[in-house]
Amino acid sequence: MKKIFAILIMAVILTGCYEEFRNDYPYTTVAFSTATGGLSTAGELGRTVVKGEGLKLDIGVYLAGVLENKEERSVRFTIDPTLLAGTAYELMPTDYYSLSNANTMTIPSGDYIGRLTVTLDSVKFLNDPDAVNFHYAIPFRLTETSADSINSDYDTKILVIKFITRAEGFFNHTGTYTTYEEGGAVMGNGAMTSVISAQTISLDSITANGIMHLYGAGYTMHYRINSDNTVTWKKLPNPPPTPVNLATEYPPTVTTDYVSGWETLSAVNDGKVPASSTNDYTYPKFGNWNSANDWGWVRYTFARPYRIRASNVFWWSDEGGLLFPTDQYVRYHNMTTDTWEEVPNPVGYGAAPDKFNVTTFDEVTTDAIELWFINSSESVGISEWQVMGIGDPMTPEERPIADVLPNGTNTWDPATSTMTLNYKVIYEDAAYYTTASSKLVWRNRIRDGVNEWRR
Repeated sequence: MKKIFAILIMAVILTGCYEEFRNDYPYTTVAFSTATGGLSTAGELGRTVVKGEGLKLDIGVYLAGVLENKEERSVRFTIDPTLLAGTAYELMPTDYYSLSNANTMTIPSGDYIGRLTVTLDSVKFLNDPDAVNFHYAIPFRLTETSADSINSDYDTKILVIKFITRAEGFFNHTGTYTTYEEGGAVMGNGAMTSVISAQTISLDSITANGIMHLYGAGYTMHYRINSDNTVTWKKLPNPPPTPVNLATEYPPTVTTDYVSGWETLSAVNDGKVPASSTNDYTYPKFGNWNSANDWGWVRYTFARPYRIRASNVFWWSDEGGLLFPTDQYVRYHNMTTDTWEEVPNPVGYGAAPDKFNVTTFDEVTTDAIELWFINSSESVGISEWQVMGIGDPMTPEERPIADVLPNGTNTWDPATSTMTLNYKVIYEDAAYYTTASSKLVWRNRIRDGVNEWRR
């Protein structure tokens, strides 16, 4: 009997809670959603239209406070340019777009969303070069409603709109190439497989990383899809190569004439730099005690040649037997003569505490480099040794590309979103060349924070 009584009590309690959950709120309110469309600032909504896929989009307000909306609600709005103050956006010209209603969004009976359709002008908007970025905005402010209230926390929305072409996105790239000597003899051939990323730059053009991706130094192409679906392009100038710390990016074999048994040779290129260059034992260090007034050296031997232009040393001292050097120099392996030579025209050779001491020199191409050092009264300690440079080509196709020329038909198939390209690659400071054929098949794109895949 007690169990039955307890069940009845729980049933009454739960029924009461459920009924309370099912009740409408005393008041209704309307508001914009918190969606940002991939933008980083609250109150902004980024939207992208696609040329050829329609130039319309909806923005809406939401009704809250009722479980079933049994009546039509109106929400009036205004375009408020003051909302753009302090932003990077420009007010969209009124002749670039039209609204399905000049000042009112309507939430129909039975629905919870009031939609307003924005239609972009296919000539003025699409031909404005600024429209390919989130530049133009329509700032909405809610002013009146037939609902009970407007939520003041969400009564504005800055709608920022740009357009892209159907060719924007990621392409699965496959192709073959053959490289020829100047006289026409075949030097090599192979296949290419990669992913090409393309972004819209104008009404009919995209920019993308180079066709021979993973071959040749990094470069950028601008492709234009013409009205007859032929493809033309322009290669942009190569960016200057960026030196990296070869000692950590392409770890060499590290050797030395001598390292103390309680110190660590591999510390010189472990990428760990202490806050202080004196008496800091946070990380392992290199030291060559007891080598007072004796020249010591550390050598990096790489698996392939690199172009090296700087040596940066973070010296270390225990303020006892390991001190900073009183003299130093850098030399490299001359691969042509198979000899060791000091780097040409060095500037630096510093021994200051708590920082990298930078020594620059005329660029050398080498597979090995040495740091020599001496202290006239004690031994020398090193926390980290960087060598700055860039890689030399391992294969002919890795040489920087001077130009890419048409070498056959080049077309865009809108039905399959496929680009078929035939081209000839000319290299910097080389007489040989490469002919190639590539097929780029559209795969997916990121639009307003949503990943859209090929159907």
